Amino acid sequence: MPEILSVDNLYIDLIDKDGTANWIAVAHVDNMVETIPARIHPADIAHPAEYGPALCSACFQLELDDVPPPVDGTDHDKIQFLEGLDLDWEVDSDDI
Repeated sequence: MPEILSVDNLYIDLIDKDGTANWIAVAHVDNMVETIPARIHPADIAHPAEYGPALCSACFQLELDDVPPPVDGTDHDKIQFLEGLDLDWEVDSDDI
């Protein structure tokens, strides 16, 4: 699971007719974009690919009786909440 470095935004995108809230999280997530490609040849300078952070977003749903995310909480609280969801992060921008 990628490490969340900081949370930029948590907001409701849509509320369905049944009351399900669709949320979007925007965060800086580590190891999301390749910064240095792997090198195989020549063997004496070979190295694996290196990865760095990127600005990413992920969607999740909460039912009416679910505990909402700590929108006004600390960055630490937001990170803990999002890490508990095991989200599929999508890269928005690697210019950070």
